[in-house]
Amino acid sequence: MKPMNSKRGITLMELMVVIAIMGILSTVAVPKLFGFEEKAREKIDLLKLYDLRNALNLALIEDDAAMDVYDPVTGKDIPGVDRAQMSKKLHDGLSSKTGATLFVIELHQKTSINVQGSHGSANNTYNICQMVGDAGTFYNALRDANFDGVAEIIADRIPDKVSYVDHGGDTYTSKSFTNSQGKTYYRTAPIRKLFQSKALNFGKIDDNTRYSLSLRWTNPGDPYSVEVYMLPNGKDWESAYLTDNGTCFSTYGRKGCRNSRKK
Repeated sequence: MKPMNSKRGITLMELMVVIAIMGILSTVAVPKLFGFEEKAREKIDLLKLYDLRNALNLALIEDDAAMDVYDPVTGKDIPGVDRAQMSKKLHDGLSSKTGATLFVIELHQKTSINVQGSHGSANNTYNICQMVGDAGTFYNALRDANFDGVAEIIADRIPDKVSYVDHGGDTYTSKSFTNSQGKTYYRTAPIRKLFQSKALNFGKIDDNTRYSLSLRWTNPGDPYSVEVYMLPNGKDWESAYLTDNGTCFSTYGRKGCRNSRKK
């Protein structure tokens, strides 16, 4: 008896089945792969918040009154800003539910990030961006945590109460943008990319979504260290920005987002 021929080829039907299976697997695996990459970028951005928190807390270790120092832009005290009032606003904010706002980012679906010191619809009650200046605790902390360009943007927007900075600087760019109402303004962003993730570079809607970078005492009842977080407008420290991937942009950890999904 002759042995059976074992060199049978793949039939067209078998090939079609294999291709169909590979197609199904790709629709499942590829999105998960891209989701993993975005989540990794979000974690990198979260680490920047920890770096900022650590820089601020190191300043407090070295000098327990470090954040009382008001450092306006060189040679320019801001008209109408009282140093004692600014210090009080800082300490009131650090003990409040929202925290004290250091600066604001605007995310848009179709254009780049916009950085500014303050905005009326971005947790503005305890905004302390005037305290950044060009020296001192906040300025140094931003630089140490690789928030390059942020202090310079704040400085250029504040002194003359400029709403729309139509020029760039050594560390930031300024690009014109016309909104859906036909109004043109300028979006300022650091030359060195501030964040890596889509979550902190692009919004979900064709309009601005604002988040304030805020800080608060870890425990207001025993104020010795601060926490840092990204806060949606009108929310408090327990409702920090929570991404679709589950990244909580708060150095409080999970408790910083325990109310973020609540409607």
